[in-house]
Amino acid sequence: MILGYIAVKNKKQAKEIAKLLLAQDLIYSASISTKKVFSKNLDAGEISYEKQTIIEGKTKALLFSAINQILRITYPENMPMLYAVPIVYMDAEQTQTLRDQTAKV
Repeated sequence: MILGYIAVKNKKQAKEIAKLLLAQDLIYSASISTKKVFSKNLDAGEISYEKQTIIEGKTKALLFSAINQILRITYPENMPMLYAVPIVYMDAEQTQTLRDQTAKV
């Protein structure tokens, strides 16, 4: 099991992606939040931030490639940042529900 993170520029795109992935059973659930992301310009040495909208979705690790492929096809010009964090421990019943509610692999 993994927790997939998808970073996009706005809430509209986040909602589109969440609905797309839920409709295709590629994620079990999704939460959307807005965060400030800080970065440092290496040339100028200045620190700045921008707002990013983050989609967090629980899913099976084996579905990561399918999610990546769908995002690349759907957003070829504006590919969101996608990465995953492993879910190490999860209640057995909740794990089974996640397995049952996502695409079979």
